[in-house]
Amino acid sequence: MRYLIFLFLFLPLATSAQVVNTVDVRIKLKEKVADQIKTMANANLVISDIGEATTNDAGEYIFTYPVRNAVEPIISIGLLSDDHKMLRPVDGSIQLDTGVSEMQVEFLVINMESETPALKKRIAGLEKRISGLKQENNFTLQQINALNNTLLDTILFFEANRLELENKIADYQETTTEQSEEINELRGQLSNLASQVDQLTQDLEDALEKKYLRQNEHFKAISANLITYLRKAKDLRDHLPFMSAYFNSPTGYTNFDQDIRGYNTAYEAFDNDRLSYLEGVDRYWNNPALTKKLEEVFDFLGKAIHQNQILPVVNDINQELHKQKPKKAQKIATLAHEDMAVNIRALEQQINRTLSQLRKNI
Repeated sequence: MRYLIFLFLFLPLATSAQVVNTVDVRIKLKEKVADQIKTMANANLVISDIGEATTNDAGEYIFTYPVRNAVEPIISIGLLSDDHKMLRPVDGSIQLDTGVSEMQVEFLVINMESETPALKKRIAGLEKRISGLKQENNFTLQQINALNNTLLDTILFFEANRLELENKIADYQETTTEQSEEINELRGQLSNLASQVDQLTQDLEDALEKKYLRQNEHFKAISANLITYLRKAKDLRDHLPFMSAYFNSPTGYTNFDQDIRGYNTAYEAFDNDRLSYLEGVDRYWNNPALTKKLEEVFDFLGKAIHQNQILPVVNDINQELHKQKPKKAQKIATLAHEDMAVNIRALEQQINRTLSQLRKNI
């Protein structure tokens, strides 16, 4: 791909105003009771920025939260109970999705006093793991909750199987030789089950930690690259109306040379890394729709913006300036300015939407 011959100086743009929006949040509160998950009716909650609330007979509570579309607030929801512990989401915290008008969040709590020492120990171990990961890594709230949910589901599945084996052992009323052997076999299964879930939990934790770290690395690289290119493209857009003034400036050609180097560096970085970015999103997000959206942004940037507009327009302008024809150069720039402004604005909107979707799905 060819690069530009020169580029123009950068002028900052004013930021757009935020628009007030609201999200309807439907809370579904559930409680683990023995080996079952039940809805928790008429439970007293406290919601940050909202106050106290009570779930209905179906264990639900619905409220409307006012937000601004550029901000995705984190709200905390707690159960007013001394006996219960919030299992998910972590710390009862959720991040509102300002891109939707309604969202549903399921909360799971447990009465620690009625649970077995074995489960209490595993829940305490899970909390320690999650706390450590939050301190060591810059994970998003979504990542922390996804990791917690996966490990919690593993623990609850193990607990259900453990209780089933213990109940089978308790069913034996006599201790004949044959029954003693069966009891020992069941106890061996319990021991093996505990070892298996310990290893599985550690393996899942390691795998998810690696995945989320890679997601964060790719997201930072993609966003930095796209934002840098967008800034350089805006530089061109804002200076097209002033070509005649640049031509008459004693230092004009020096500035052009510096700006073209900056633009070419930004585009070359994008062009060199675009395939690795797509491969990274495809691998670590495992979301074909997101990969396709990012590919569409890349195609629009590379073809519609760079190849079909910025490259020919700026090079045509440069040729006229070298011919000592600043008026003709200005005419080309003026005719191209409106279309370039529209396309760069469309690119910025695509970039913002796609980065937001990538971040939300981390």
